[in-house]
Amino acid sequence: MKISLDWLSDFVDIADIEPERIADRLTMCTAEVEGLETIRRSVDGVLVGKITSVEIIPDVDPRLKWVVVDCGKQTYGTVCGAPNVRVGLTSAFAPPGTKLADGQTVTICEVAGRKSNGVLCSPRELGFSRWHEGIVELPASLAPGASLAEFVPGQDVLIEIDNKSLTHRPDLWGHYGFARELAAILERPLRPLPMADLSAFDHLPAIPLRVEDLEDCPCYGCLMLEFPAADPAPLIIQRRLHAVGQRTFNLAVDLTNYILWEIAQPMHAFDGELVQMIRVAHAGNVTTFVTLDGQERKLLPDDLLIWDDKQPVALAGIMGGLATEVRPTTRKVLLESANFKASRIRKTSVRLDLRTESAQRFEKSQPPIIVKWGVARFVHLLREARAEPRVLSRFTVAGDLGENWRTVVLAPGELNRLAGTTISEKTAVNILERLGFQAQTTSAGELVVKVPPFRSSKDISIPADIVEEILRIYGYDNIPPQMPIFPLRPLPVNHRLRLEHRARRLLAGAYGFVEVQTYGWMDDRFLEAIGYQPERPIVLKNPLVSFNRLMRTSLLPNLFALVEKNRPHRQAFRIFELGHVYWSGEDGQVREEARLSGLSFTADEKADPEEHFLAIKGAIEDLGQLLAGGPMRFQLQEQDARPWQRRGKWLSVFQGDRCIGSVGILDRGLLEVVSPEGGQLVWFELDMDALRGILWPAPKYMPPPSLPGSVQDFSLLWEAARGFAPLEEILAGFEHPLVQKRQFLYVYRGKGLPEGMGSYTFRFWIGHRDRTITSEEIESFRADFLAYLEKHGIRLR
Repeated sequence: MKISLDWLSDFVDIADIEPERIADRLTMCTAEVEGLETIRRSVDGVLVGKITSVEIIPDVDPRLKWVVVDCGKQTYGTVCGAPNVRVGLTSAFAPPGTKLADGQTVTICEVAGRKSNGVLCSPRELGFSRWHEGIVELPASLAPGASLAEFVPGQDVLIEIDNKSLTHRPDLWGHYGFARELAAILERPLRPLPMADLSAFDHLPAIPLRVEDLEDCPCYGCLMLEFPAADPAPLIIQRRLHAVGQRTFNLAVDLTNYILWEIAQPMHAFDGELVQMIRVAHAGNVTTFVTLDGQERKLLPDDLLIWDDKQPVALAGIMGGLATEVRPTTRKVLLESANFKASRIRKTSVRLDLRTESAQRFEKSQPPIIVKWGVARFVHLLREARAEPRVLSRFTVAGDLGENWRTVVLAPGELNRLAGTTISEKTAVNILERLGFQAQTTSAGELVVKVPPFRSSKDISIPADIVEEILRIYGYDNIPPQMPIFPLRPLPVNHRLRLEHRARRLLAGAYGFVEVQTYGWMDDRFLEAIGYQPERPIVLKNPLVSFNRLMRTSLLPNLFALVEKNRPHRQAFRIFELGHVYWSGEDGQVREEARLSGLSFTADEKADPEEHFLAIKGAIEDLGQLLAGGPMRFQLQEQDARPWQRRGKWLSVFQGDRCIGSVGILDRGLLEVVSPEGGQLVWFELDMDALRGILWPAPKYMPPPSLPGSVQDFSLLWEAARGFAPLEEILAGFEHPLVQKRQFLYVYRGKGLPEGMGSYTFRFWIGHRDRTITSEEIESFRADFLAYLEKHGIRLR
C-alpha cells in the first residue's frame, strides 16, 4: 500500500522531517516500509483551459477533433483524440514550449491537416499517474488561464508499506491511521478529521433498509443526497488519488475512493433515481451479476449482494453493479457505507479473482464505527468542494455501529512483567493517550485502558495487546537485552514419538516408502464400493460433506483410495501413514489408537506376487527388530475378517504372544475396485501402541571369529502349500554346538522340482571360537543335520 506524504501533512506537521527518517520510524514502530518513491509532476507552464468548441475533422480518423481552448489571455486550437473531449469541459492545456512528463517538449505541428498549437493533457502526460484513456477533467470553478502549478505541487513522496505487516491493523489501511501513528511517534499534535454533523439530518425520513443476515453484514448505513454527481472532483482530491494509483472518474465516485484511502472505509455511490431502498441478502437463486467493469460474475447462493427491492445492485464489499452506476446526468445519489464479515468478502473475492481495494480492506475486519465516519466525511468534503449538497434523508443505519469504548485492565506489575523492562506508569499512559486510548492507574496499581472504537477488537482485546502498543512506541531498541531466566531440566522423552521417527526412517530410507497423510474420516461411497462396514464407528454430527460421516477405524481404506489417483503418475509406488483410528467401545466410550499402515503397489501383473509379498514382509520383520526389539512371528489366517483380509491371503503379525497387526495381498475382486486397470497390491497395518521396544537397548557385540570356520549351504525340498513358517520352526529346533548362525537365502520353484514342491536354500555358519574346525567335525555336523532332516521327512534337493 502507498501512503502520500502530501496527504499525511493535512493531519500532522512533517514538513521538517526527511522522508527517509519517517520511513525508518514507521518501520521500527508501526509497519515495514518497503521503499520510497518520488512523484515528479510536469505542471510548469501548463494552463487551465476551457473548451469552447469541438469540431469533427472531415475525411480523417473520426476520433480526431479540432478543439478550441480558451486559456484566458489567449485562445489555442489543437487536434485532440480523447473520447471525453467536449464543449464546456475545463482541462489542462500545455501550450508550445511546455515540457511533458515523458520528456518531450510540446511544439506546433500539423495534424490531420490542421496546425495543432498545444496539447490537452492526460494524467500520464502530466506525470500524475499511468492513466492515458482521456484528458484531465478539472473543476469548472478554476479560471481559464490560471497556472496549474498554483494548485498542484511539482512533486510528492510516496511511502510503500508491506501489506503483510498491516493484516492485523485495519485502521492503518488509510492515511489518517498513519497520521495518527506518526503523531504518536513524533510526539506532535494530530489534527482532527473534519466531518459533518449527521444528527442535523435526524428530522428527515429514513431510507427503507433491511439487513437479512447481521452476521455477514454487522452494520449498514446509507444517506440520500442531491448534488451534481458527475462533475469533476476538486483538483487536490484528483491529484492524491492518482498519486496512490487510483483512477479518477467524477465527484461522487472520487469522493468514495478518497475516503477509502483516507480512513479505510469502502463506500459506494448508487444513482439515487434507480436505487431508493436497500436490502442486504445472499444471492440465493441469482446465478450471475454484472459488475461495474462490465464483467458478468458467476455467483454462489451464499454470496452477499446489495438489493434494491427485487434486483441486485452491488456485490457486497467488492464492487457495485453496472446498471446503477453514477451517470453523466446523475444528481441524486444513494450513498452506501457498510461493514461486512471479513471471511465472507474474502471467499467471494478470491473465488471470482476480483481483488478490489474495497475487498482488501473488508478482509481485515474493519471496525464498524467508520461506517458513520465515512458518511460524515463525505458530506463535509462535498461542502468543501462547493457542490452545495442537499441531504434528502437521515443517516439510516441497520446493525451496531460499535461506538462504545472497550476496557482492558492490566494487573499490578503486569506491564513490566510482559515488557521485560521497567516502564513508568506516566510514560505508559502518555504513549497510550498519544495513540488515541484513554488510560489511568487505580489506587490498587491496576492500569485501566479504554480502547477507542476505531481499533478493531481482533487487534486489541487482551493485556498483551496493550503492552505491545506501549512497547512499539517506547522503542524496542530501548529495552536492554537480557537472556530469559528459567530452570534447566531435561525434556521428557516421548517413547512412541521416537518409535514413529524410527519407523519413518526405516520405511522411507531403506524400503522406498513415501509418507502420506489422509483425513481422519472415511468416504462412505468408497467404503460401500469395497464392501467395508466399520464396527461401532464414531459418526460426525456436522461433517464437511454428507458422505464423510464416519471417523476412520482403519487407515487402510483411505490408503486404498489413493491408488487410483497415483497410478497415472507411477507404475509402482509404496506409501505409508502414521495416524490415529477411532471407534466406540462396548461401554460407549471413545477409543483411540495409533496405527502404522502402508501398501506397496505395482502395475506389473506379471511380477512374482510372492517376491512382492516377501519384500514387504521383510520390511515388517525389520520394523520388529527396530521397534519391538525382537523378531516378529507370522501366522497364516484361513478366515475372512475385513474385505481386504481374505482367507489364505493374509497373515497375523505377532510380537511374542500379542497380535500387533496383519499383512496380506489384496485379492483380485477387491483389487478391481481399488485399481480398475489391474496390478498387484500388498498391504499391512500395525498397532503402534502395542509395540513395546526399548529406545536405547544395551549394545550386544560378539567379535567375528579369528579362526577359520566353514559355510554350509543346504537346499531343502518343502511342500510350498505348507508355507515357510513351519519349515523355519523345524530348522529352529536343530541344535548343534558348531552352529554360529543360520540364514535363509532364497526359494526356487522352477523346472526340475516335484509338483507342488519348492527348493528353500539355507546357509549355516559353523566353527569354534578357540580353534580351527576340522574336516571330521564338518562331516559330523553334516551327518547330524541330514539325520535331523530325515527324521522330519525333509529331503535335500
